[in-house]
This record gives sequence, C-alpha cells and structure tokens, in this order.
Amino acid sequence: MTLRQTIVQPNFDSVLDPAQPGRPARLTIRLKVTLAPLDPSVPWTPAEKQMPPVHLANSGPEMKRGQVKDYNNKLVNCRSWLVPEWNAFKIRFKQTVEHAWNSQMILLPTESGDDTDRLSDQDYLQFVGDPAVQAHAEGVIDVALMPTNVMGHALIEVAHLEQPGTSFRVWMRRITDESVHFRTHGAKDWPGWSTGQITAAHEVGHWLRSLTAKHFEHIDAKAARNLPAAQRATQQYGRTLGRKSALMGSGSLITEHEAGPWLTRMRRHTSMKFGWTMMHSIHFRKVINQVSDRQMQLTGRA
Repeated sequence: MTLRQTIVQPNFDSVLDPAQPGRPARLTIRLKVTLAPLDPSVPWTPAEKQMPPVHLANSGPEMKRGQVKDYNNKLVNCRSWLVPEWNAFKIRFKQTVEHAWNSQMILLPTESGDDTDRLSDQDYLQFVGDPAVQAHAEGVIDVALMPTNVMGHALIEVAHLEQPGTSFRVWMRRITDESVHFRTHGAKDWPGWSTGQITAAHEVGHWLRSLTAKHFEHIDAKAARNLPAAQRATQQYGRTLGRKSALMGSGSLITEHEAGPWLTRMRRHTSMKFGWTMMHSIHFRKVINQVSDRQMQLTGRA
C-alpha cells in the first residue's frame, strides 16, 4: 500500500483514513487555529505570527473599551470579552465552521485510462467501504483550537462589538463575536435573490492556502483581477448566481473551488496525481451505487 496517512505542513495538516466495512474513507484537513480575544484598549494592526494584545474580563467592571479598526480602517467601538462569553464563542466557532464545510464534499478516484497514473488494486480498495457503493472519500475539516499562547496554522483576532449589529467588515485575521451567526447577503444585480453564510467559515477558508500563497482566494478572484477596479471588489465573490452561492463566494455551497485544498492533498496522499475529482454529496447520493467495472471485479461482484 502506497498511501500516505499523514502530512504535516506549516499551512495545515491532513490525515487520510482508509475505508472500513460500512464506513467510507475520509480525508481530513486539520487546521490548528489560535483565537485571540482582542484587547480593544490597545491600538493594534494584525501581523503574521504576532500575538495581539488580549484581555478577558471576569466581570463587567473589569472590561476594557476602545476602538478597533475593521478591514476598511473604520474605527468601531468594542469591549473586552467576559470569560463565559469567550468559552461559549470558541465552542460555537468550531461547531459552525465544521458544520459549514463538512458533509458536502465527496472525492472520487476516476479512471482516466492512463496506466501510469492510477491507483494500485490494493490502494483502490482502501476507498471502498461497501462493495455496492462507489469508491470515494469524504472531504472534511477539523478545526483544532489551540491555547491562546500557542501559535497555530491560523491566528485569528476576535473583537467583541460594544453594540450588537454594528457594521464591521471582517477579514481572515480579524473577526467579531457576530461572525459565527448565519447572515444573508443580497446582490444588486439580482433583486429579490440572496445567499446565506456563516462568516467565520468563509474567513477560515482563506487560511486553507498553499505554502506559497498569502490566502486561499475567493471563487472568482482570478477572473475579477481583469475587471475595472469598481467591479473587482464584488465580482470576486462570484460572477454568476451559482458561483455567488459558493462558500468562498457569498453563500454556503461547497464547489470544485472550495475542494481545491483537499484535491491537492489527495494527490499527495496517493500515487494518482490527476485522476481525483470532486462531487457534491447531494449529486453523489443519486449515483452512489453506480460502481465501476474495476470495483466490481476487485470486490468479486463481476
């Protein structure tokens, strides 16, 4: 068997668990996240691998207050986190991010006909948990929350708004207490239509970057770079309704774009470099029993 079970890298780790009887194979991206409860009383600009000033209050009188800059450099009134609030936020952060990314992504080993780029019979069977179900692996994320004083793959500052509902444009390095809430987004080009998204899940997506990239891009960032500046900021979130629905657009749908980090890792965990494709779990359920001739032969069902 030539499968690599674990890959550890500075951007994120990954683990490939072979299928077991009745249980599919699973490729897990493990992202170690350090959440920092921001001290709003100290001016601070987020920086790579530099811990910001943090503060937790045991009671209201211990709270600190100040103004925190959002992505647009707008100053927004914020306060310290209370300890119980912070503990609850961390739990919800992990749950909502994992819920948004998981249960949608199916990775399929496709047969291209190129004998130089295919799984061995032994490796192929590692993706068969049920002979009557297509060989596949689930793609999931595991958010591993680190202690505040331990640097993870991702360092995310979390400001607590003084007034709920205050406008604050977040980004991958700084979010707010409201970033774990489900929000809807309208689009002026399509009146009456909207998408829904958990902001924290979108921002975590930016941390699923390659070793050479500053961030994992929005779904249409590449295409938007060729547009006039006035259009670029909105069009990178999706130039069509379908693409805006993506998690790295303005919605919650996992598409081939979002699956990119998993597909790239799967090609390193296995010997097959070009044959992996992604299918949404909804579509997979419609063809789940359409097994290949190869699988029929290997499982004795031919």
